[in-house]
Amino acid sequence: MIKGKIVKIRFRRYYADQRLWVFVGRVLDFTGDWLTVEGKGIIVVKGDVHSPIADEQTRTIMIPRDNIAHIRILPDDFDLDHLQFEVKGVRHFIKVQGAPDTSIGEL
Repeated sequence: MIKGKIVKIRFRRYYADQRLWVFVGRVLDFTGDWLTVEGKGIIVVKGDVHSPIADEQTRTIMIPRDNIAHIRILPDDFDLDHLQFEVKGVRHFIKVQGAPDTSIGEL
């Protein structure tokens, strides 16, 4: 279904002060319980002017499906090496060429 697609994954937060973690990458495997994704992690800290912070290098992670709050499929030509962030109102966005920008969290 989403194997081979580029996605943005927002992880669940279990308490109010927890940092928001988003992962953007290509889905390598998709099972009933796990996703394997190769890409970059992004951490958003409320009130931090340097937020969001993205990983420098790509990595492969396995994600339990229970830890996923939201998945958005991005265009196949999305450039993982040149992530661009933008603030609109009180939300951070990743710019997406040729499609609506994707929200990653609040300021």
